Amino acid sequence: MEIPRRLIELMHAVEAADNRYRSNRGENATVALAVWSDATAALARGIAAYADETGAPHHEVESAVQRAAGRRTPAG
Repeated sequence: MEIPRRLIELMHAVEAADNRYRSNRGENATVALAVWSDATAALARGIAAYADETGAPHHEVESAVQRAAGRRTPAG
């Protein structure tokens, strides 16, 4: 499955925001959490839209995005 670049970039944004959140404390962590939340919501919307557009199951699109972004899909 070919994954649009925008979804790969959103996955990278989520991962970067997660890393920022984990390395911050206090107010900085709160801001990083808000950024992570926004990025995660945008990624979820993008995956859902692409799944609807292609007719592929949501979980298959999500797994394909993770693989395309260089991240292994968790088992289970």
